[in-house]
Amino acid sequence: MKKTLFVCIFAAALMLSLAGCKKASPAESVTPAPAPAVTADVTVPAEPALPSPTPAAEPVRQDGERFESVIMLEGMEETVHYEHIRREDLGFEIDYDYEAFARQSTPDRELFVSVWDDPNNPENYMEMIHRPEDAETVAAFVSEAFSREYDITTVPRELNYAGTCTRIEASVIKGTNNMADQIQAVYIIPASDGCIVATTHSFIAESEGFGHRFDYMLNTLKLINGSGGALSDEQALSAIRNYCLLNNPDLENYVNTGEHPTYWELASSDASQIVVVFRSYTGALTRYYIDRATGDAYVTEFVPGITPEEMPTEERLNVWDYLSA
Repeated sequence: MKKTLFVCIFAAALMLSLAGCKKASPAESVTPAPAPAVTADVTVPAEPALPSPTPAAEPVRQDGERFESVIMLEGMEETVHYEHIRREDLGFEIDYDYEAFARQSTPDRELFVSVWDDPNNPENYMEMIHRPEDAETVAAFVSEAFSREYDITTVPRELNYAGTCTRIEASVIKGTNNMADQIQAVYIIPASDGCIVATTHSFIAESEGFGHRFDYMLNTLKLINGSGGALSDEQALSAIRNYCLLNNPDLENYVNTGEHPTYWELASSDASQIVVVFRSYTGALTRYYIDRATGDAYVTEFVPGITPEEMPTEERLNVWDYLSA
């Protein structure tokens, strides 16, 4: 997702009168006019500058419209080719460089992946989603999640059209002063119905170039009144997986080794509720009953051979909090 103040100056015109002298004929009796008095030199004021011309109004782009623009990379101008995207359901419109990034669009997000990356395992990308919570709540959550592994940097960032946002960067491994292999940055942009969250990810060796490209794209971001969309099945499944991995750091080892069956799957889904089941390496089955509109979820647990049936727990969460974990 950078204003010019125009000042109009009215030019003052200086009128100089020159008195013409007419020679009198002998028949005329004319009293000669007195000679003009000698006065000090008068400095004629400089003519004021003309007002700056009013620039042409910025074009209103249509969804899918393509056009050229010029950006600065490493001190040199580069012509880029943008495509305009309008997502009323997510509440924003943005331009992206379609020659440098492949667009992956789903009902709940926009993802821009470097065309030079493996699309199934990208290193350089930007993801954009809508969150119903306010920007401060989301910023607090992102900071807490990143702080578990990184020393983070939080700064305000001014976007050309979307105003001030919060930028949280995670690039230094916690307590080591060593750079991580990748740089992650989250931009949290306040909106009338929550916030827009843009997450950028770039490999350390390529981070400067991609970082500039992401910044130029974000400076085209404009907020529009959108519904924000309901939680999708894919979002719910991904968020629950993130939630479980964050709360049990050892879990990823079991997932990677495959020594004990561990998985997440969609148990059921309708217009109002999504149910995700997590099968732990212990054999326990944990179900998350998620409100599709709000993201609020309650949890039950069933341990075959130990509990007689599915039992409610006191665990509560909001799934929106774990989409970008």
